[in-house]
Amino acid sequence: MSARQVDEIVERARERLGMLEDVMAGLGDVTADATSADGRVRVRVDGGGGMIALDLAESACRLDAAEVSATILATVHEAARIAAGKRARLLSELRDSFR
Repeated sequence: MSARQVDEIVERARERLGMLEDVMAGLGDVTADATSADGRVRVRVDGGGGMIALDLAESACRLDAAEVSATILATVHEAARIAAGKRARLLSELRDSFR
């Protein structure tokens, strides 16, 4: 193997490492927002789907607790679905870059 070939291999490895570092940083930055159909509940989740923000409209206070809970959960699940899609796109881009 020539020195030029070794240099090319090393350069490709550096590029891929840089891409991997970018994706890892991107995964750490993933968040997603969702709003309930009635607009009373807004949530933000982190990349793992954990809720990091919750906003309730004043009108949500007029609902019974079971309805508020169900709306919050449904909205969190929607935001988590969106976050999972963002993570999947980042990982897909990484996989594609290694082909």
